[in-house]
Amino acid sequence: MTENPVIVGASPTFADLLHPVGEAEFFADYYGKKFLHIEGGAAKFENVMSWEILTGILNQTASWTSKSLMLVLDNKTLPAASYCDPVNNRDGFDVMQPNATRVMEFLRRGASLVTNDIDSLTPVMSGVAAAMENRLGAKVQANLYCSWRQHQAFGSHFDTHDVIAIHVAGEKLWNIYETRMDDPIAHPKFKSFGQDWHDKNRGAVARQVLMRPGDLLYIPRGLYHDAMATSDGTIHIAFGVTHVIGLDVVDMIKAAMVDDVLFRRNMPRPDEGEAAVAAWLGALGDRIGALLHGPEAARGMIEFQGKYRYPRGGIALPVEAVGRKFRLIAKGLSVAQQGDKWLLAGGKGAVPIPPGQEATVAWIVDRPEFSEDQLAQEFPDQDRAGLGGLLDALSNMKVIAPVPVTRGG
Repeated sequence: MTENPVIVGASPTFADLLHPVGEAEFFADYYGKKFLHIEGGAAKFENVMSWEILTGILNQTASWTSKSLMLVLDNKTLPAASYCDPVNNRDGFDVMQPNATRVMEFLRRGASLVTNDIDSLTPVMSGVAAAMENRLGAKVQANLYCSWRQHQAFGSHFDTHDVIAIHVAGEKLWNIYETRMDDPIAHPKFKSFGQDWHDKNRGAVARQVLMRPGDLLYIPRGLYHDAMATSDGTIHIAFGVTHVIGLDVVDMIKAAMVDDVLFRRNMPRPDEGEAAVAAWLGALGDRIGALLHGPEAARGMIEFQGKYRYPRGGIALPVEAVGRKFRLIAKGLSVAQQGDKWLLAGGKGAVPIPPGQEATVAWIVDRPEFSEDQLAQEFPDQDRAGLGGLLDALSNMKVIAPVPVTRGG
């Protein structure tokens, strides 16, 4: 295979992560449909994670507890007391903190190391997670798995979210099974199955995938899989992608229901009979249908999806008293809608605008010069870190350019 020229850095695009597979092919043939294995070349994710980076993170001792750092040996999660000490943390709470000596003892015995929620621990990791969130309109959270030859951490299972796994060290063999559950979610109904049930219902192995450094594996939610390290010392990071689903609509319309007297009226009494209850339910159903078919519902869900992110980063030091300033350097730009997408169009073509940011981009390209503080004041509901990321992206695209700050003597 030809070595992949793309090496992922601190501000990747989703296209960078998928390369050499194109976004159009991914969304048309794989996204939400079937798994995809992409061979990327050994250097592709070397900036995202390595043994050196992982060692440095793990040695930030006070950052870890038995909840965020777990050890799993031959399909069994080790009890916290076996590798942790009770300590009083910086917030004054009693926690179980990993003891380095005991952690190393278990690792030498073949235990797998699992670190949860690591997507904000380095700038590059944050950039990868943000690239996925911005393109997919979803929340993205990352767990790291460090395993050793022939010691399996987890049995066959399905996840209640899509998984985008990137491989950074060693080799690991993944089994992809025939069975796929129909869009499971993080609810006890889908979390209570035992391993015997999974083993019985996973079906036969449909494909085996050998993951090497630089590879990416996409697994849609519900698809059974498991993995086993085939070399001494492997690292992969699983980015869990949680999308907005129909159940989220219920939360959105609750506020409207509170303001509607029909939803505040009592249910008919028992003596009024089934017909009265049916009429009451029918009226509620009609009102819900009217709410969901109204233009505000679509706009509300688009706004909800645009903010469906995990808070990550946003602090930049030193602080400039007036914030960054920018000037518009690309001419003839406009924001236009094409189907259900918004595009930034110009003389050289058009590029998609992340969901929920079309008004922000339109404001930016309509001004010859502006400050980051002005932008934040104009869009107070937008996350400040997200606005900063948008400005960085537009700068990289040569749409805007920073204005040098003149300091007094």
